[in-house]
Order: sequence, then C-alpha cells, then structure tokens
Amino acid sequence: MTRMYDEIVAVTENRPLTGGHFLLSLRAPRQAQATRPGQFAMVRLLGRSDVLLRRPMSVYDVSPTTRPPRAAGKRGANAHRQPEILQLLYKIVGRGTRLMAELRPGDSVGLAAPLGHGFFAEEYLEEARRADEVLLVTGGIGIAALLLPARELATAGIKSRLFFGGRTRADLVGVQDFESSVAGITLATEDGSKGHRGYVTEPLANYLERHRGRKFLLMVCGPWGMLRASAELAKRHGHACLVSMENRMGCGLGVCLGCSIRVEGTGHGAYERVCTEGPVFNAEHVIWAREEIPKI
Repeated sequence: MTRMYDEIVAVTENRPLTGGHFLLSLRAPRQAQATRPGQFAMVRLLGRSDVLLRRPMSVYDVSPTTRPPRAAGKRGANAHRQPEILQLLYKIVGRGTRLMAELRPGDSVGLAAPLGHGFFAEEYLEEARRADEVLLVTGGIGIAALLLPARELATAGIKSRLFFGGRTRADLVGVQDFESSVAGITLATEDGSKGHRGYVTEPLANYLERHRGRKFLLMVCGPWGMLRASAELAKRHGHACLVSMENRMGCGLGVCLGCSIRVEGTGHGAYERVCTEGPVFNAEHVIWAREEIPKI
C-alpha cells in the first residue's frame, strides 16, 4: 500500500475538453510520485461551506513539470525526471464539478492522494503476464482510470487493446493519449456518431467470440451496467476480469462505509469498501445483483 498525502496544492491548468469534460492539472509532487495505476484522489474545494464533501476522482495521468530542470545537462534534460504534475479527468455532473470547472491557474485545492488499491497488485500483474492480450474496457468518464494501466502494460511489454464507449462522440475524450500504448482502439457510441452504434460491450462480445482460442484479461471501468455486462462476458468465455468500481464516497478512507459493495462471503455475503479494499476487484467476487431498499 502506497503512502497517502493530504495537502493543499496549486492548480496549473484546467483545460476544457468536449462534452463538458475538463482536464485538471495540479502541482502535487509527492502524490504524483506515489500514485500507482488505478488509484484515485479526493479533491476538496477550499472556501466553500456549501460543498462539504470531497470529490473522488481517478488519477488520469502523472507527468514531470513543464519547466526544464535548473541544472539540466546537454544530454537527456528530460530523462529520469520525477513526476510533479497530477492530472484528473472529470465531467460536469453536479454543483461540485461545476465549481471545479471555474478553477484557474494559481488557485488551490485540497488533495488527498493516492488512495485505494489499483490494477497492479502483484497477483493482478501476474494475471496480465499470463494473458495473450489485455482488453481495457471503459465507458464515459471511466476512461480516466485506464491511461496509467495502459502505459504500465506497454512498459512491461504486455499487449493491450482499448474498447471505449460513450453516449455521443463528445464523450470519447482522451483517445489520442492511448494510441502509443495499445495495439488497437475500438470506439462505440449509443447515437452512432462515432464508431460502432450501440454499447461498447457489443464489439467486445464479437471480439471475444472471434478469438475463442486466446487467453484474455479484462480490465474494466465504467458505469455499473457496463461493468456487469463485461464481467458476464468474461465469465462466459472463461477469462479473468478486473473491475474498477465507481461508488459514492463520503470520506475515501474507509471510515464512513458509504461506498461498500456486496462481495462473495459467508451466509448472505459480505461487504467491502470501494475506497480501501478497492476500487479494483476481481469481478468473480462481486455480487452484481442490486439490493432493493426495504420499503418502510
């Protein structure tokens, strides 16, 4: 488990993208250097008594500062530089994210990161090495959790392929960032404005069917329905599947229990917290049936 840092950090950029998406860059050297693929951060807006809870967000990317080092030599000025910038990809969905979209360079936010267990616990990495190919599957803002895993796989020499779906083409943000790390990209939109018309799990199902003799590992992040459908496809074809769960969080530290999900256990099952035991789980351990709220 990597160490978490809770600090006030500076905004260096808050770049608007398509479809109400933004890429927030923060100068956070300690958090950036400690982050592992698939972990997340909790963002706190300062000076806002009307927005009490932090916002959980997957760490999209980490990178060195854009400024050249003071004592850079003639060779390899950028070589072996430690990351100082932590980036969060988010979409305006409510009051908190609307206020985040107003952040400007020089503003500050509270940042607790890195949090949770990511995709590359040792047993998960061994599963990836045994696969013929890793299939990265995502929908909407779930793409934010998969860029660092894609790069980690490429660095390890493990072949991967991206399946990315959204409601419209405006939702397909960040595709170009994956191009150098994956062997291929399949896009899908519900309105048919880009790629396959329909859900991304449809071309995924076709791909698995066409390559029945191969061994895959699925790494999935997105809305509940897509996670469940991907897990069912993986189970049907006999492939391992890791899912990065998205749940409402209050604290991000495992105290409030608000993000708990049902997992396989004794009796009626057990519960684990997305923020601490997750966000990445073995799909076979998740109980996918939604619990009904008792009527009072």
